[in-house]
Amino acid sequence: MDKDQRKALGHRNREWGAEAEQIAGEYFIKEGYIIRERNYRIGNHLEIDLILEKERTLIFVEVKSRMAGGQDPVEAVNYRKRNKMIRGADIYLRQQQFRYQYRFDIVTLTGNRDNYELKHYADAFLPPVNGSRRR
Repeated sequence: MDKDQRKALGHRNREWGAEAEQIAGEYFIKEGYIIRERNYRIGNHLEIDLILEKERTLIFVEVKSRMAGGQDPVEAVNYRKRNKMIRGADIYLRQQQFRYQYRFDIVTLTGNRDNYELKHYADAFLPPVNGSRRR
């Protein structure tokens, strides 16, 4: 694959990623969640795709999409990505006036805009306890 082909593929992947985040948002609205934030950013390195609320619980969501036939998108939410979500969630929670229950979810979409499979992994991982590090 030459440079132009890689560039075109990267562009299509970014477009599909943005569409996947929109589809995930629509899915959550249908399921009764309230979207509090989309693409919540803290500085240059922390971003949470969706922050939702349902029944006094805040849900921090990572949306991963892949074209069919590639890596399982849930595998892309590795230790480093989870750690960034946890740090971002901690900052967000500290800014809230009230205390909330919270959890971390992952949504994956495999395929394309016209033909995809959506999977929702509720409570997909927990933050480390007392500074322990698990990979």
